Amino acid sequence: MNFKLYLKNSIYTIIHFVIVIIIINLVLISSTELSSSIYDIVYINVLILSVSLFFLIFRYKRWKADYKEFYEALNKCENIDLINLKSDVFEAKLIKDTIKIKNEEMYENTRKLKEQLDELNDYITRWVHEIKIPISVCELIADRIEDDLEVASDIPNNLRSEYARIKFLVEQVLYAGRASSYSEDLLINEVNLKQVVNEAVKKNAFFFISKKIDLILGEVNFNVVTDKKWISYILEQIINNACKYVDENGEVKIYCEEDEKSVKLFIKDNGTGISHKDISRVFDKGFTGNNGRKTGKSTGMGLYFSKKMAKKLNHDIKVASESGEYTEFIVIFYKISDYFQV
Repeated sequence: MNFKLYLKNSIYTIIHFVIVIIIINLVLISSTELSSSIYDIVYINVLILSVSLFFLIFRYKRWKADYKEFYEALNKCENIDLINLKSDVFEAKLIKDTIKIKNEEMYENTRKLKEQLDELNDYITRWVHEIKIPISVCELIADRIEDDLEVASDIPNNLRSEYARIKFLVEQVLYAGRASSYSEDLLINEVNLKQVVNEAVKKNAFFFISKKIDLILGEVNFNVVTDKKWISYILEQIINNACKYVDENGEVKIYCEEDEKSVKLFIKDNGTGISHKDISRVFDKGFTGNNGRKTGKSTGMGLYFSKKMAKKLNHDIKVASESGEYTEFIVIFYKISDYFQV
């Protein structure tokens, strides 16, 4: 912050001062009364220049004192939050307000990032505990094969069951990681629900077969505006939940209904159902409810991420249930005419 920099910063003030001096000199020279007194003109110029130079140096010292600490902190890339600008001029106020606003933005972004990291960390912790179960089962099965070859005939189905669970959990944690940066991973276009439903059922095929669950597939041949990858994830979660909590020889029914504003996809099972005290919390982060605690096979995060991503896609998910009778999830796809009014 040298004197040269201050002069450059005050260039328009200096130009204005020079112009004023020139005008004063021209007036004095052109005056008939003062034209003969050149010494008086020189004296006035020297006096004005001396006073101006004094105030220029004085203002430079004040300017340097006001901004020196701030300038040096910027050059050294140090923290400027705690620097108190002594000046009350407009420029200093702008700097203070800018620092305040940028700090608020930084704190808000940090808070959001911390929430995302805490959310992902919480999910990873739950996921690790859950995936340990099928891995442990596989180890036990391997031990049984080594100890008793007579039980080997029962092994393939058990292994396939645990393998299916591991595969599902691995895909689930991959999507959980993407959910934190969903804005970079969305591709909105027209998607055929029949194709997506078929793929979601296929990925859960082993659970249908192993528990002999009857799939009743109604009319689902509708086109909706969504992201195919994320809506596939949502449907896989809901269908997997239906298979998880339905009894052997149970039933899962999937069908669509259309009205003026939306296409509604229904996924209904005749399983254990959800109690009235739990139904309002099924989409809460980490909530497993009585059913999840009984089976010990739930992180409570699948439906949470499903609801979160459905909201980002401007869809809606609702649930209705009667304990011991049925559970019905409804995914609502709003039509294009109402898409931006959701």
